[in-house]
Amino acid sequence: MKLKLIFSYDGSKFQGSATQPHQNSVQDALAKALRHLGIYEKPLFASRTDKGVHALNAVASVKCGEHFRDLNALKALINRFSRPNINIKFTKIVSENFQPRFDAKMREYRYLLYHGAFNPFLSSYFHFYPKIDIKKANEILSLFVGTHDFRLFAKQNSPSKDSKRSIFIAKAYSHKDLTVFKFRANGFLRSQIRLMMSGVLAVLEGKLSKDNLKEQILAKASHIRTPTPPNALYLARIFY
Repeated sequence: MKLKLIFSYDGSKFQGSATQPHQNSVQDALAKALRHLGIYEKPLFASRTDKGVHALNAVASVKCGEHFRDLNALKALINRFSRPNINIKFTKIVSENFQPRFDAKMREYRYLLYHGAFNPFLSSYFHFYPKIDIKKANEILSLFVGTHDFRLFAKQNSPSKDSKRSIFIAKAYSHKDLTVFKFRANGFLRSQIRLMMSGVLAVLEGKLSKDNLKEQILAKASHIRTPTPPNALYLARIFY
């Protein structure tokens, strides 16, 4: 039978989510935990995240034996071997045709700016940054909403051939000492959100004009080439 796994992970403990030759990835660690239970097929992930990027609700599928029908017991067994850096939150039996990557309709990410005093114990989970003008940030973010060719907001070695993406939500809001940036789209290119964040912050800092940012969104000229740090980015949710 095929299972759908929803799980969180601490990206600071891995070299990215996709399997690596050195096997220090989220996919490798989850596969190792499953092997302890006699599940030898490598799990398929819905999304790929870079080194340092975290997930609140990642999705994967894996095939296993029919004797694992007690899903609560199975979840506890996987967590025995996957914790503390990966935590299985939910398991569900799905159709054999379920494809976690290609069946996904939308993906949502969040990027967190922390405005408090620097704390080394939080440095793997936030981007420390001075307080920003939320209203102005949302005005800038609105430029990204819609369907655009985002090829100038992707790393040069991005594997995607089609760089058009539709962004449905791009907004910022305050929560205690944080500014939370929320992005929802039908998909994202590699490092796209971090390059978008770099553009927003550059405009807020007065280092880039809104017109220049619009040029890059329209794929007319490249002004922002360095993404913001990965440690503040979280895969929040995948919609099916």
